Amino acid sequence: MTAIQEDSGYASTAYRSNRKALEPREPDQQSALFHKTWTMGPPLPKGPLSGVFPHSFLQTWGPKEVREDDENLRRFKSEAEAGGEPLDPVGWINDESIRYASLPKVSWVLLWLQHGGRLTSLWLFPFFIFAWSVLWFMEPERDSFSQFFSDGILPTLLFFFLPLLLCWGIGRFLEIKYPKVVYQQPKGPLWELNRRTGMVTLFKDPEKEGQSGEIRGEAPFHEWDGYLLSLPDHQGNIWYRLVLVHKTQEWALPMNQLLAATTNREDVLAYWDLVRQYMDVTKPLPDIPLFEAYRYLDPTTRSHDEKKGRAPLYWRNMSEQDYEAFKRKNRTALAGHSW
Repeated sequence: MTAIQEDSGYASTAYRSNRKALEPREPDQQSALFHKTWTMGPPLPKGPLSGVFPHSFLQTWGPKEVREDDENLRRFKSEAEAGGEPLDPVGWINDESIRYASLPKVSWVLLWLQHGGRLTSLWLFPFFIFAWSVLWFMEPERDSFSQFFSDGILPTLLFFFLPLLLCWGIGRFLEIKYPKVVYQQPKGPLWELNRRTGMVTLFKDPEKEGQSGEIRGEAPFHEWDGYLLSLPDHQGNIWYRLVLVHKTQEWALPMNQLLAATTNREDVLAYWDLVRQYMDVTKPLPDIPLFEAYRYLDPTTRSHDEKKGRAPLYWRNMSEQDYEAFKRKNRTALAGHSW
């Protein structure tokens, strides 16, 4: 554990963009296959910040959502203090770190059964109706419709669509009536970006016995480069995602948990800027709704806000109309920025 300096609130290893970073001491241990897989093209620049934000971040965490998060957190704390289930999160986003933890595999299986059954049945049912109609009208010597239904339609409904609908229905029932069965507590974190210490940490697979919380790799943020990975799909669309790659070790951290792969290249580049600003203790936390509740807890951000006279509830008091106008302005700036 890296010690925090009491005078500044940050460890000596905290990332400072105005300080010349030392190169890793160990030699390059990355194989050619690792380079080919994770380091397509040159690393992303670490120059001036763009001042724009990924559109999906603003969509996911708006004023309404952060107000709801505040209310839920107060309720969880109150229930825990009253003797209810203890508040013991495995992952979080706050002023100190972004720690990501995923649902356990059994939760993902239940969710995939539900939503896979729903989407597959809704997508394919119109196609089958069309196919049945074509077969019915193209048959030169038609049987009765009851015969056609029993021989052609009913088996498909019973052996294909019924299992899909059961998966959908049972999964939905469990989600509504027994949410703790579906949304089980994560078994441990997968990675962490720590602003206070400047460390990027990769954890071992928490699904494996005895590995939850154990560190697989850890290094200061300045030893990591950002890469824009691109991958075409079968329709020719290019999908982009951000990956952090250590300069010498075979450590790669795909960052698509907070920003999924997207065809909008500018969103990923803005995401890289957001990550850099979050980790840089010479700069305040990114001024978006997601971080507003923690701004007063971060020394650099608190000093910045006091000098600027920023209202503590600036985002949370903003109307939906004003926030929509801000998102449109940000999206225009995002598209027009010279990357």
